[in-house]
Amino acid sequence: MSEKKYFIFTDADVDGAGSYLIWKWCTAANAPYITTRINDLPKAVKTWSATHNIDDYDQVYVFDLDASQDEETRKFLDRKNVTIIDHHKCHVDNKHKYKHATVVLQVYTSCTKLLYNQFKNAKESLTDEQKLLVVMVDDYDCYELKVPNSYQLNIVFWNYQGDRLAKFIRDFSGGFQGFKPIQLKAIDFYEQKLSKIKETVHVYTATIPINNNKYRFVSTFASECINDIADFIIKNYKADVGLVVNPKSNKVSVRRSKECDLDLSDFAARLFKVGGGHADAAGGIIDDNFATFSTLFKPYAKAFGDPFKYTK
Repeated sequence: MSEKKYFIFTDADVDGAGSYLIWKWCTAANAPYITTRINDLPKAVKTWSATHNIDDYDQVYVFDLDASQDEETRKFLDRKNVTIIDHHKCHVDNKHKYKHATVVLQVYTSCTKLLYNQFKNAKESLTDEQKLLVVMVDDYDCYELKVPNSYQLNIVFWNYQGDRLAKFIRDFSGGFQGFKPIQLKAIDFYEQKLSKIKETVHVYTATIPINNNKYRFVSTFASECINDIADFIIKNYKADVGLVVNPKSNKVSVRRSKECDLDLSDFAARLFKVGGGHADAAGGIIDDNFATFSTLFKPYAKAFGDPFKYTK
C-alpha cells in the first residue's frame, strides 16, 4: 500500500517551524513544504500550483497563515483535502468563508500550541524536551518572554541561512536540550549588534487619529533586528504603534504595544497597496500611499523636546 501524500504551507517564522515540527512528531510523517510570510502566501500558492496538482495529495496543510485575506488563494485552498490551522483573531473572524476545507481556527497564543493541543493522544508520547520546545516557541510567539531561552531560540532560528525550517528540524528534532557552542556565539553576536543599533536609531513620531481615537506612532529605519527594534522604540518612546522601515527590502514592519487596541491587519490593508498581517503585527511594501503617510512624522526631538538617550 502506498504512503499517503502530504504537502505543507507554513509561516516562515519560528512559530511556523514549531507548527511543522509538532505535526511531524505527532503523525510520525514527513512532508515537503513551503515556508512563506502571510503577504507572500498568494504568490507562493500560485507558483506551487503551476507545477503541482493539489488533487494528487491526500492532505494539504496550511499552518499559521491567514489564507482568507486573498480571495483567489482562499478559493483555491477551500477543498476537502485541505486542513487550515491558525491562531490569529483576524483569521478566526473569517472562518465562515470556508465551505469545504477542514479548518481549526481558534484564538491562541501560538499556532504551535494550538496544534499541540489538537493531538490529544499523540502528544503524550512526546519527551519532556519536546514539550519544553513547544512552551518556548509559544512563549516567544505571544511575546510574553517568561520562559528562559525562548528569546534566544528565535535568534538562533533567524541566524540560520538558507532553509531555516530544515535546519530548525535538524537541531531541535529531539526538543530543546540546550544550545550548541556555535549557537551561543550567534546569540552573543546578535545581542551585541542589536545593542549598537539601539544606540544609533533616529526616531520619528506622529499622533494619528483613527476611528475616533488618537494613537502615538513612532518610526525608524533598520535593515536588521527588525522585530526587536520595533519593540524597543515602542517601549522606550512610550508609543502605541511602532513602524520600522527597511530600505534594503523596501518593506515596512508594523507592531503595536500590548495596551494598544488598533487592529494592524486592517490598518496595513488600508495604508499599503500591498499589505496586511495580523492584529498585533503587520506590514507592507513601501509605495506612494506610505510616502504620503510618512510626511506626518517629525523627528522625536522636535516633537517632544530632548531626544531619548539610550543607555545599556
